This record gives sequence, C-alpha cells and structure tokens, in this order.
Amino acid sequence: MKKYIGKFCKNERGSLPVVMAIAMTALLSFAALVVDLGAAYVRTAVVQTAADAAVMAAGMSLPVKTADTAKQAQMKATVADYLEKNGVSMSADVNIYFAEKSDGKYFRIGVDVPAKTDTTFARVMGIDELTFTRSAEARAIPCISLSDVVPLSVQDSALKNIIASGETQHVVLKYGKKTGEVVQGAFGAIDLDGVQGGGANDYCTWLANGYSGELGIGTVLPVESGNMAGPTLTGIRARYNSCTHYAAEGGCTKDHYVPGCPRVMKVPVVVYTTSKQVKIVGFAAFVLEDYTTYASQGYVVGTYVDMVNVGSVSGDLTGTAEDFGVYSLTLSK
Repeated sequence: MKKYIGKFCKNERGSLPVVMAIAMTALLSFAALVVDLGAAYVRTAVVQTAADAAVMAAGMSLPVKTADTAKQAQMKATVADYLEKNGVSMSADVNIYFAEKSDGKYFRIGVDVPAKTDTTFARVMGIDELTFTRSAEARAIPCISLSDVVPLSVQDSALKNIIASGETQHVVLKYGKKTGEVVQGAFGAIDLDGVQGGGANDYCTWLANGYSGELGIGTVLPVESGNMAGPTLTGIRARYNSCTHYAAEGGCTKDHYVPGCPRVMKVPVVVYTTSKQVKIVGFAAFVLEDYTTYASQGYVVGTYVDMVNVGSVSGDLTGTAEDFGVYSLTLSK
C-alpha cells in the first residue's frame, strides 16, 4: 500500500492543467473584483461630490435658529434638490441633520448618503452589490478677513448691546451730527486703505462699491474726520439703487434679502485705540435702510443681520474669533 501511494504522489502527469485552471480562476476572480471595485470607486466619488455640493448650498442659510423649523425644512429641501441635480436619488435612508448648537442656533448642516453599485463580474463569487455611505458637513465660522467692506463702522461695545437687546433695526453706522457716540469729530467713517486723508472720492467709491482690498482682524486704520454729508449721500444712493431683487416689494429689506446684494453691507466692527485710529475686531452685516429720511444729514442706517459671505473670505478655524454675524462657509467633514 505504501508503495502504491508513493507512486501516486510522485506521478506529476496531468497536474499542470489543474494548476493552470486554479490560477486562471483566481486571476479572473481578482480581475472581476478590480473592475467592480473601480466602478464602485467612481460612484463613490459622484455621491461624495453631490453630498458636498448639497450641504454647501444649504449652508448658505446658516446659522439657523433651533426653533425655526420652517427654515430648517427649506434647507433640507435644498439638500435634496442638489443631491438630485448631481445624480443621487433622494430616499428615506438619506439622513439630513443639524449640529453645533450655540445661542439657540445651529451652525452646521450635514448629510449621510447611503448608496450602492450593482456588480457585474463579482456575481460569480456571490457578490451582487457593493454598498457604502458618504457624508458631508458644512459649517459656518466667523470671518476673520474679507473684502468688499464699506468705509463705515460700528463700535464693538455698541454692537454687543444691540445683539443682546435684540433691537437690531435702525442701527447708526455713520452719524450726521455730534452725539455721545462721535469720538472727537469722527462720525463713524474710516479710511480703508490705511492712508489718512484719502479724500472724499475714495470714500464715496468704497461706499458705493465696497473696498477691493482684503482687511483682517487686528488691522489698525485711521478714521475720517468730518461729516462728509455730500459724498455719503452720493455713495449710499448708488448702493441702495443698485439692488435688483424683489422688485415688486421695493428691493432687499431685513425681511427678504440676497446676501450678495449691494444693500447688504459688510461693516468693520471696531474699537478706538486713539481718537484718530480704530482696530478691526470683527465684521458685521447690515441691510441698508431707506436713506431718503437722512438724505441731507450724512446718516447711514441699517438693520443688523446674519450673513454667510461669498467671495474673498477667510474663516476662523481656531475658535477664538468673536462672532459678529458674518460667516465663512467651510466643509468640515
């Protein structure tokens, strides 16, 4: 018996085809898996891109009050709409959520999107589909630098009182006469290029169109002295009349506005370091109110609003900047 077994084990005739068959089966199985995994990878990228686009589009409405369920529903609808536009079908398994709650508001919106791809070659191994989940979150963070600001200002202490009291309408951003808020002849206008005495022309242009340069927290700027009622009227009138939204309702107001509208002004929040200089400590947004009441006096009045800024912007990733209501939107997941 041992002799016959030994002869059988030493007999190599016919073994090569068997080995080749096994090797080819393994090779084809591996190739099939690579093809199907490649298709799944492409689909994964499509779903991730769709999720990113969806939360960024909805995130333009951040922060949202925790009690404002109507606005939250609109934001969820935006997520669903952008998923569909980017080739991802909305289903009951898609999870849209809000997070990072602070001061009665949510500062993040996120989405988890389960998806699958049907296999082609891997079916021979009993694998009919590959499943995966892709997630994305958009987060609103305070701006620490941005462009397109106007040469007006609101003092840090005054704005904090406004926010705390909830009296956000009729905020004076430039005075037209001396009051307790006027610091030695500085009526609230500042020289944005840092060169004192830039002239009424620069001031009027920046007021109408915004400052093209980028300003950041910590920047120290000279104040503009004097009332400059004429240039103020010219610049503000041009800005106010540039609004092209909500034509039937008189344009953008505190009740309905487009963040990129000229009437929505980005204003430096400042502290006075001397009677002739201010330091930027943040940025706030104000919807310009009807200027005609103060047309000849030099006043500029607006309503304080939250705004996710578009354009040249840098957000605070350290968590140390104060929140004055102008935000940068970033993907956080």
